[in-house]
Amino acid sequence: MVTKIKKNQQVMVPIHIKITEEMRDLLTQVAKNHGFPRIQGLIRLYIRRGLDAENVGYSLAKDSRFIEKLKRQGVPDEVIFGAIEDTANEPEAKAKAKAKANDTAKP
Repeated sequence: MVTKIKKNQQVMVPIHIKITEEMRDLLTQVAKNHGFPRIQGLIRLYIRRGLDAENVGYSLAKDSRFIEKLKRQGVPDEVIFGAIEDTANEPEAKAKAKAKANDTAKP
């Protein structure tokens, strides 16, 4: 059976990682607190935030497939878009805080 891929759909590839039971339990707890039904969505969000922070040309806001999947799984819009906004503002907020700290440290 051949699976057709839509023009704007990204191909998902599996990866396998080993984490401690403690990390799995913490991820499960955090995922539940943020409205994710499973930890995979939260892990993807963390990876995407890291890529955004590294400025590698990836933007979570442009990943419509990921956003639609979260919506179908019941993650509220305010959680999704709040996370996108927080992620987008993190580098800017860090830069502002650093600049403010430098200004207050001057005699």
